[in-house]
Amino acid sequence: MANTVPIDADEQSFDMETEAFLQKRLYLNTILRYLLDHPPELNEIKRIGTDSSFLPLLSCCEGGVLLSSWIEQPGSLTAEKAGELKDEFTYLFVGPNVLPAPPWESVYLGKEALLFEETTLKVRECYKDFGLSFIHENREAEDHILIEMEFLGYLITESIEKNEPARNKELLIGQINFLEEHFLKWAPKFCEKLLEHCKTEWYQGIALLLEEYINLEIIALGMMKEAVKND
Repeated sequence: MANTVPIDADEQSFDMETEAFLQKRLYLNTILRYLLDHPPELNEIKRIGTDSSFLPLLSCCEGGVLLSSWIEQPGSLTAEKAGELKDEFTYLFVGPNVLPAPPWESVYLGKEALLFEETTLKVRECYKDFGLSFIHENREAEDHILIEMEFLGYLITESIEKNEPARNKELLIGQINFLEEHFLKWAPKFCEKLLEHCKTEWYQGIALLLEEYINLEIIALGMMKEAVKND
């Protein structure tokens, strides 16, 4: 993406290449939230292998190729294999034992590595700055990686749909602050742990897709900071 034109906060319309970059960020963000949200049922695994919305993913990068390879293995499309993925999902993200890849920012950045610390509250304030709140506030920690990615997805979607200079600049600054102060401070560490502890090609592929998405957000951060600096 080295030739991508930076987003200009004062432009009245997005450059087509810039919008394509935003769409790529949103696509990976959306697919990853789906894949990390729950262990796949057998019918979902079959659909991922044939659904047109997933096909670009399955051939575009190492993580997608691994997912495709797992789906195409003889005997992979069975209830037994789906059960193995459910067991691995529970092992990685649910417990009851110590989680090898805890999916909350506060575990990595909080002073006591506990949920609902100051880190969680700061994330909550970022959401509130854009008029958003987590529907399970105070019951589930809103610094979970899926919730943070959903917030980034919202900001990206707004950047695509809201073609207004003042709003575009607000969205740029919001993304810069959240990426710098939150997501990019801990998501790479989470991704490393996921890669280290996952056992199946399915979750290895998801971890590599997450790594690709994180790298995409690092590129986006540099572009957006340059755009704001040149404003």
